[in-house]
Amino acid sequence: MRRSFLYIITVFLLLGIELNGQERFDNETRVNRILFILDASGSMKTEWDGSDRFQIATDLLAKVVDSIERVDRKVEFALRVYGHQSHRSLKNCQDSRLEVPFKKYNSANVTSKLESLTPQGHTPIAFSIFQSLNDFPNDPYSKNAIVLITDGLENCGGDICALGLELEKRHITMRPFIIGMGLDSTEQSSFSCIGTYLDAGSKQGFKEALDIVISQARKNTTTHVNLIKADGKPNETNVEMSFYNSHSDEIRYNLLHTLDKSGLPDTLFLNPLGKYDLEVHSLPPVQKDDIRLNPGKHNIIGVDLPMGSLRLGWSKIELQSNVQCLVRQHGVDSTLHIQDLNTSMRYLTGKYDLEFLTVPRRIYEGVELKQSKTTDVKLPNQGKLRIVSAEPGLASIYEKNKLGRYEKVYDFYLMEKRELLEILPGKYMIVYKPKSSYDCEMTVKRYINVGSNAMVSVNL
Repeated sequence: MRRSFLYIITVFLLLGIELNGQERFDNETRVNRILFILDASGSMKTEWDGSDRFQIATDLLAKVVDSIERVDRKVEFALRVYGHQSHRSLKNCQDSRLEVPFKKYNSANVTSKLESLTPQGHTPIAFSIFQSLNDFPNDPYSKNAIVLITDGLENCGGDICALGLELEKRHITMRPFIIGMGLDSTEQSSFSCIGTYLDAGSKQGFKEALDIVISQARKNTTTHVNLIKADGKPNETNVEMSFYNSHSDEIRYNLLHTLDKSGLPDTLFLNPLGKYDLEVHSLPPVQKDDIRLNPGKHNIIGVDLPMGSLRLGWSKIELQSNVQCLVRQHGVDSTLHIQDLNTSMRYLTGKYDLEFLTVPRRIYEGVELKQSKTTDVKLPNQGKLRIVSAEPGLASIYEKNKLGRYEKVYDFYLMEKRELLEILPGKYMIVYKPKSSYDCEMTVKRYINVGSNAMVSVNL
């Protein structure tokens, strides 16, 4: 099989998850861990650019590790190697080993191990990447990266594309940089399932590519969520929002959107890998799916969120009231929210139907909310109805409608001898029959008018 020379540098960042299932994004306590997976197969001895591939890779890798450790003490390194324990003739496709585990100030150990290696075996790329997932400490706050360096295609039957799909199922997405030399268009396209191809035609080209990858592995991925008003300004705020893993629907972050003193959204430090579904918990909620973040860069997520306020109350102040209102989107049967009277709530702009749970119920259809405006809906103050009867009985209340007919609006079921009911102003009929009577002619009717803030007494 013809082997084309290439360097594949695969980077994917893995962030741990706290015990409650949500990820921490405290940047001050996060440790950067970079695992290098190095190809030490026999083909790495091939001459290239005045030396051989393996010598160039190990020299540059040692310099990079040392230079990073000098300026950034939060970075920890580890080294996994494959193809170095068995001769190529043995076709050992599980020849992969973690040679230098993670720990602080580890550059000297990495350099020492690099100097002792001799390339000789096969190229089990997929197997090595899969094994490397166990190389990281169980640290839920770390920012982890894998850098794979190889000079050839998989020759152990592993399927990198299938591996990528498997890792996505595990909620990890590979986003590799592929730096190669001498690949034709067909060979280059074979890596499209896992990353972007870059050409390195020299030692200097490899160094530049390695610098790019390490820089992205070390840099924080930052994110702003812009909640955009109807006028296009991203200054809506104070709304809860949740980020879910697109594959598993597991919640990853649950946050209250906040603007800082300068009017900009707070900066979030999110795991840049995999896809997110963002749900903004407005009324009604707004969702944006399949969000991908660019690792090591600042990302802006925009969500259209025009909102207005709905304020419910009485014509005059009513100090004690437990009345609630069912809020529905206009023309929709399901209830969106239950809002108390004497409160103000924000909703997306649009039309809503309101059903007040008063006696009798009051329905307002097509109430319109506009951007950054408050829409007031007020009910007339209730009156009080006091009913006294000689004995408990079956009773109900009917309201006179615009057509002059009476509609049942309240049922006492079994009315006690004394009842006190808050009721909206209007014309009513009370129907009552003693519980002890089995004669329909014992039914009693009373017609009453109830006014706001007034007490009406009825004796049955």
